Amino acid sequence: KKDIKIKLEAPENLPKISGDPEKMRMVVQNLLDNAVRYTMSGGVVIIRLKVEGKEVISEIEDTGIGIPAGQQGSVFKKFFRGSNAMKLVTDGSGLGLFIVQEILQKHGGKVSFKSTEGKGTIFTFSIPSSS
Repeated sequence: KKDIKIKLEAPENLPKISGDPEKMRMVVQNLLDNAVRYTMSGGVVIIRLKVEGKEVISEIEDTGIGIPAGQQGSVFKKFFRGSNAMKLVTDGSGLGLFIVQEILQKHGGKVSFKSTEGKGTIFTFSIPSSS
């Protein structure tokens, strides 16, 4: 509906990770849903996968509305929604990124982001490889 291009950049052979497949699916689904939801028509979402040492690194980059600088410290708090996000999309619980962080921490991983309001956001998460 929004004519958003989704690109995948990944090496051919990624190592396996161990963890709950349903929970990891939830992590990716939450991050992709946010990227698409907050990217305007004609925008781009890029999914990058790479290996660094013994970790699999995933990045989800969008050309969306970004997160206001003064609110970035609250992104992973329960029920947080950016002021610009609430104006653009009225539905949403503010639990998605909190859940993402909880799942990743329980799997020995971590999540971070870089964002510029009006330009987009890159969420990066890492999971230890099992091989």
